[in-house]
Amino acid sequence: MTAGGMSGWDLAALAARLRRDSDDLSSYAGLLITMLADSLPLEVVRVDRKTRLFGGARSDAPVLGIAVQLGDRRFTLRRKAVGQPVTAQVRLESGGVVLRTETVGMDVWSHDLAEALVRHAQAHAATVELLQRLTLPDQP
Repeated sequence: MTAGGMSGWDLAALAARLRRDSDDLSSYAGLLITMLADSLPLEVVRVDRKTRLFGGARSDAPVLGIAVQLGDRRFTLRRKAVGQPVTAQVRLESGGVVLRTETVGMDVWSHDLAEALVRHAQAHAATVELLQRLTLPDQP
């Protein structure tokens, strides 16, 4: 099955939308993190925020990373501090064991995440709403 045939979603358009503002990674990561966290079940998305001096993090603390687990793949965006470059990784896991970790460019990360979201959408209605918001942002 071709990527374009997966539930009728335009995979190239979705990947482009996911990386649209990647030149400003702080804004992009914040927007993407918010959209993913709001649209996907809590067991799929983990958000890492800057911790306070004695541990813990406020809910409005700056985001330093996000991990999205879809099937056997974990997609992560991480930065050491606000304003620092973001590292994009895709991990292949099986039974809780990491089989492979790849540091990739935003183009690859966005495409692979888009492909995994399309597959996830085939089984989960909440992801369909996310895909619609990402690909049809001007629609109500």
